[in-house]
Amino acid sequence: MEIACLKHNPINSNQKNCLNNWDVDELIPIDYQIPTKVLDNVENNLKNDFCILLSRDVYSEGDAKFLYNYLLSRQQDLSNNFLALLPRWLGDEQKHYQALRRVYRCLSGLDFAAMDENFQRRSPSLEPIACVLQDEFTIVSTLVFDELGSMFSYRRDLREYYQPFGKVLSRVGQHLVQDEGSHFRHFLNILQQNHSHRLKELPDFFHSLIKLEKSLGYYYHTFLLDHAQEMHRFPSYFSEVIVQLILAELNLSDRPSNTIIKSLTQSSFCSNP
Repeated sequence: MEIACLKHNPINSNQKNCLNNWDVDELIPIDYQIPTKVLDNVENNLKNDFCILLSRDVYSEGDAKFLYNYLLSRQQDLSNNFLALLPRWLGDEQKHYQALRRVYRCLSGLDFAAMDENFQRRSPSLEPIACVLQDEFTIVSTLVFDELGSMFSYRRDLREYYQPFGKVLSRVGQHLVQDEGSHFRHFLNILQQNHSHRLKELPDFFHSLIKLEKSLGYYYHTFLLDHAQEMHRFPSYFSEVIVQLILAELNLSDRPSNTIIKSLTQSSFCSNP
């Protein structure tokens, strides 16, 4: 099942009014277990690859709190409408963190205490990505790029990993897709409302951003540019197409072909290299 506001166009302009309200406990109770009959029909390599993916996604979603605190420390540099959006965004990302923790426990057997210890050992570093944190324009532009990339990433994961494990995990994946798409739309609105005079800078900025992302080779636990840890899973042109989609939304570029867009979410069952 596709999310309604993403059904026909992955970045439909109608999505700007799409708010996705869901409750983690109602969706996936804390003691949820995947039915044995479902697990019996899933190959071990798929389960193992999903665990590898979750071992990254769980914590990168939790890293949103670090970014939120950093942005609040710079609130004197940020606009009121951007700051007003951040609590809702953080609330969604925290729901992702909690829901994915429960999925991860079901599949890996790792308990929540161990996950908490793993998370506490993380050491975020903003220095490697300092060039995208210069001002609100660069921060919001990076969030637009990051959230749209995550939406397409989760759309692929929904089919490749979440759906084979039953209705509950499938619904988790659907909410991830919808939330990331909604975040993209809201941050894009901020970009248009607050920085319309700088939109022509975006092609050069995104060119530098892609170059940075490909050069990182590592994710620095800052929430932003977390796709650096997943690049082996996607077509080599993934980021370029994400940028083209953003620029097309702003009438700064032609829209990529539907064939190219669909290829971003095609599954290849890649495992960790």
